[in-house]
Amino acid sequence: MTGQVTERTTAPGEGAAGSIYDLGYQHYQGQRLGRAAAFAALYAESLRACFGLGRPARAKIVPVGLLVLALLPAVIAVAYEALLGGIAGGRIQSPIRYDNYFTSTVQFIVLFVAAQAPELVGRDQRYHVLSLYFSRALERLDYAAAKLGALVTALLILSLLPQAAIFAGKVLGGKDIAASFGDNVVLVPAIVLSAAAAAIVMAALALAVAAFTPRRAYATAAIFALFYITLTVVAIANAAARGEVARYILVVAPTNALEGLTAWLFNTEPGRPLSEAAIGGEVYALAALIMAVVAVAVLVRRYTRIAA
Repeated sequence: MTGQVTERTTAPGEGAAGSIYDLGYQHYQGQRLGRAAAFAALYAESLRACFGLGRPARAKIVPVGLLVLALLPAVIAVAYEALLGGIAGGRIQSPIRYDNYFTSTVQFIVLFVAAQAPELVGRDQRYHVLSLYFSRALERLDYAAAKLGALVTALLILSLLPQAAIFAGKVLGGKDIAASFGDNVVLVPAIVLSAAAAAIVMAALALAVAAFTPRRAYATAAIFALFYITLTVVAIANAAARGEVARYILVVAPTNALEGLTAWLFNTEPGRPLSEAAIGGEVYALAALIMAVVAVAVLVRRYTRIAA
């Protein structure tokens, strides 16, 4: 519809008269991208938010700082082997390896999800914009999946980027690059699977907690409690219990389950007290799977019922 202009002229000596502009409405003529494009846009924007991109500098301090801290052990590992390994003819290996990198950086991962999970879902509740999302092509399940996918991807970057640095350092620092590549490439499936398991479980648990409150401080405290207080409670219960219960109660703590799963994938021994419990790797894998499924189910249920 084209707009029309109605204007009344004034006689000499009269005051200036107003004008009425009938602009009408025009239909949108552009391409409608639909649900998939809305999901992709929300995923991309959420991934950017995980690292504070497109936001003030203070929003980048925590995520970028934690990424740097997660990379630091990898840099130390590469430098250690390059210096001492070269002097000892390659017989000295760094104490920081693929199989124990998760335990070396798990504190940084917990800090990351505790800081960024509330940022991903809490702001939308706090500023009451969920109704805007759900009034378009985006479904409620799409919203939860996009947020979860973004946080999982951010954690994969946090986990795999340092491992890739160690891989490059080992291959390029070896005397025979082809042989070094062959020795390290066989460990890539275990590296990727362990990093993916940790990313999915920790992201799902953190978002499931953060989705229930718009207050960032409350969500952060609850996520810390989930990962650290449960670890303490499980350790106390393990010391007090007897028999098989004492052994298997250790897998209730998410970080214990992921540490045991990582050791199983690399065919190594986990640290104490998991090594003393002598639990099969399949138990750790099952515990991690149950945690991920339950957390995703809670997250989905929350967003199918939340008021928008």
